[in-house]
Amino acid sequence: MNSYESMIVLVPELSDSEYTKVIDSIKEKIAALDGEVVETVTWGKRTLSYEIQKKKEGYYLINYFSLDPDEVKELERFYQLNENILRYNVLRINED
Repeated sequence: MNSYESMIVLVPELSDSEYTKVIDSIKEKIAALDGEVVETVTWGKRTLSYEIQKKKEGYYLINYFSLDPDEVKELERFYQLNENILRYNVLRINED
């Protein structure tokens, strides 16, 4: 398993309970792919540098997790299909 960092920008219209539900669904998906979430850092609602889908704000969160490299594409597919996610990235972390 490799270590990864994923920054996710969520739509700004989410209520607190919906925001929590989306974060939990992301953690559940990583666990379902036999991964392990090490830490989740939430930055809250921030102004975007540029508009994305006509939105000027978004909720930021960063997940640090370990996952099999073969399962990363499935996680990215999950991100793409989730309509509450504006943008995301998945970066592999060197363990040096």
